[in-house]
Amino acid sequence: MKRPKFFPMDLVRVRTPGRDEKLGSHPPGTLIMGRTATVEIAGLINGAASAEGDSMTPAYYIRIDNLPPILIFEEWLEAA
Repeated sequence: MKRPKFFPMDLVRVRTPGRDEKLGSHPPGTLIMGRTATVEIAGLINGAASAEGDSMTPAYYIRIDNLPPILIFEEWLEAA
């Protein structure tokens, strides 16, 4: 089972996709891409099963300025 890479109170940055990168099924909104956020909750959610049969994937609730908490997948975050 995967473990979350970031923990509560960590500073993260919502990454901006590359020019030819496919966004996948749940990309973050363009208004938060490139912005710095604080992780509020880190955990695992039930997602699509991988080749290994594991269906749990790391996800986070992050806080950016005065916006409500945003649920985002780990693939869209990088260390700030």
